[in-house]
Amino acid sequence: MEKIVVGVDGSAASSSALAWVVDRCGTRTAEVEVVHVGPVAGRTASPNDPLADAERAMRAAAPDQAATFRRVSGAVAETLAEASAGADLLVIGVDPEHPVRAALGGWLPVRIIAHARSPLCIVPSGWERRQGSVTVGLEDDLSSSEALTFAAQEAERSSGRLRIVHAWHLPEPSRDGSAALLVLPQRILEEHRELLEASVRSVTRRFPRVHIEADLVRAEPAAALLHHAPGAAMLVIGTHRGGPLTGAYVGSVGRGLLWRARCPLVVVPSASFPAKGA
Repeated sequence: MEKIVVGVDGSAASSSALAWVVDRCGTRTAEVEVVHVGPVAGRTASPNDPLADAERAMRAAAPDQAATFRRVSGAVAETLAEASAGADLLVIGVDPEHPVRAALGGWLPVRIIAHARSPLCIVPSGWERRQGSVTVGLEDDLSSSEALTFAAQEAERSSGRLRIVHAWHLPEPSRDGSAALLVLPQRILEEHRELLEASVRSVTRRFPRVHIEADLVRAEPAAALLHHAPGAAMLVIGTHRGGPLTGAYVGSVGRGLLWRARCPLVVVPSASFPAKGA
């Protein structure tokens, strides 16, 4: 049974996150824990209580769904990461219309990415169910290994279609241009093609029922994935955990994917890149 932890804060984005969880539970058996990081447990809830509102909404949408509702206190990113440490999935919402407001608030989703030990699904405000493939970004290091497996499992359970996108670019030349002279573009292209083909073969062996499409793109990773976002039910990426705005894909989350994908974005932690505080 899948265990899902969803963070709520009373916003439209967290309502969309909860709706996404309810929809997911309609196709698989799951245990849901709804968490609100707020006043210390035991205090009387205010009339506008995000946790109580979430419980009413969930009971109305899925009265038979197994769910618990918990209020915890602490720093939001660290507390949600701790609350979901043993879960299969942590879910939060994000409002794509207000990236500046989010930045002033400390880039909370990106901070959660840095701390979370379980896959994190970030659902945009206004989410509606969409048919499409599961699209996953393939990096040229170990950061996307678990992301590939997660994406293939999702595809197997849903549409049966998986798209693997690998973006590449030439190394930056040094001041004297030596890098450009030493590296042949065709050789770099072949190396990236071999990496993508090897990943496709590996996933095919493990998930033979999944139809796989592979795209090799000369572009920035975020741009390559955003190109496919309109036709994707979900985007999946790994993380380097180098910091809130470092690493190719974590940086892309902060600069672009997080606010522009318009579909659920799942960030899957890699065992090779431990969470902060682990």
